[in-house]
Amino acid sequence: MSPDNLPGANCFVYLRRSQDREDRQQLSIGKQDAQVRQIFERNNLSPNYLPPEERSAKKPGRPIFNDMMDQIEAGTARYIAVWALSRLSRNPVDGGRIIYALDQGQLLAIYTPTRVYRNTPDDKMVLAIELALAKKNNDDLSVQVKEGFEAKRVHGQYPGPAPIGYLNTIIRPGERNIAPDPDNALKVVSCFEFASTNIHSLKDIWEHAWDIGLRSRTGKRLGKQTIVEMLKRRAYTGVFKYGGDEWHQGAYEPLISTDLFDKVQLAMGWVKKPTDHPSVTSGRFYPYKGMLLCKTCKFNITAYTKCKKLTGGQSAEYVFYTCTKKNRKVVCHEPQSSADTLEGEVKARLQEYEISEADGAECRRWLELHYRDYINNKNKYMPVWRQDLVTAEKALAVLDEKLECGVIADDRYKARAAQHEATIARTKALIGAADTDARRWLELANQTFSSVVNIGEVFEVANDQERREMMKYIGSNWYLGNKKVELTPRRPFDLLRHSRDNMLWRARPDSNRRSPP
Repeated sequence: MSPDNLPGANCFVYLRRSQDREDRQQLSIGKQDAQVRQIFERNNLSPNYLPPEERSAKKPGRPIFNDMMDQIEAGTARYIAVWALSRLSRNPVDGGRIIYALDQGQLLAIYTPTRVYRNTPDDKMVLAIELALAKKNNDDLSVQVKEGFEAKRVHGQYPGPAPIGYLNTIIRPGERNIAPDPDNALKVVSCFEFASTNIHSLKDIWEHAWDIGLRSRTGKRLGKQTIVEMLKRRAYTGVFKYGGDEWHQGAYEPLISTDLFDKVQLAMGWVKKPTDHPSVTSGRFYPYKGMLLCKTCKFNITAYTKCKKLTGGQSAEYVFYTCTKKNRKVVCHEPQSSADTLEGEVKARLQEYEISEADGAECRRWLELHYRDYINNKNKYMPVWRQDLVTAEKALAVLDEKLECGVIADDRYKARAAQHEATIARTKALIGAADTDARRWLELANQTFSSVVNIGEVFEVANDQERREMMKYIGSNWYLGNKKVELTPRRPFDLLRHSRDNMLWRARPDSNRRSPP
């Protein structure tokens, strides 16, 4: 007698009824149980009923299934009885766990009304194919459901149960939609009109719904939250949203107009009335916000917009920059500064590092002369560096030969070889970078002088983002104190600022200079 036909063999009975839309055509728990009972009549098994599973098998995570497999892997039972393999798994993770349990001998057999699957190559192959087909069927059903919903959206069919005031109905064979409820449609419209007056509270609207006889489908009084959800539901205007943020035009009759819906949202305070001139900083860009710190408390300088009504009825906006005053240890009394005042201060600080086009051209000319002198002087040493390189390479080659012949000891070889290798590395670096460092220095110097030529005029025509970049380039630690701006200039811009107090740097040295006495 085979092991699975032994008297009293313990067998799990797995029954699953999914709540998913694509599984609604499957048998109920009772009918599944009736067919599974035939298995025990034909086989000498002792049924161990598990609680029915009410979860879909298309994704891992079913608690009853996981508990059953844990017990099988622990040796509590060796058999499973199920109405169909699709009840066990519709995903590759759970399907792989079942096949692996068979392969390891933890699970001896799976019984269905039509077949028994054991730990044999043929049975496991057929089991894998059928579980894969169950997974494919699940995917196909999912695609069909999505296509069905998409077709409904295209034709303007409202998905799901009808809102209060509508009824789900069959428009024509094979096509369902919603239609106004003869008993409640006008009552819903009355609630919207009552709420749009802007003089009634939610409690008043709730009482009004009760007075006019608006009830739930079971005849009970609507709750206040249900009234809120009804008044917020844009579907009453003839559009609906399903499966995303896109609105779809419905093919059903709207109960209210879009204007009435918008009035209700404003009257109830769920939507704020739009204003032409916002008075807050949210969503606005301020060019100098985050660029400066308060000089007193060292916290950020923020900005805000203030609107003011003019005598002619117009309105104007004014931007102010002020300290966030978030430092709890320091009492900050720094005054706010208008945008125009702050901008003028920033421009004035930048102009402290300004030079004219003529001075910039003269500086670049002298930089070029210094660069050429540097290169010429450096080239004088090129033959010496090359001779040092050749000498060091030859000496290292001689040391290698002596080491191979055993003439020189390892310690002595390493010490002398290190000296020659250092000479080779140093001379190669000097030869290879004879012009690189000087060229980079010349480029940076030219860039420095070019960036400050007429910087005040450039600041005037620059956009907000360019002005921020100019501030970052010239210096750091920008501070605002008593409506004045200070900064720490970067090198070499600090030299340009000091040179404004000593104009001798602009003098052109003659070609016949003499040493000072």
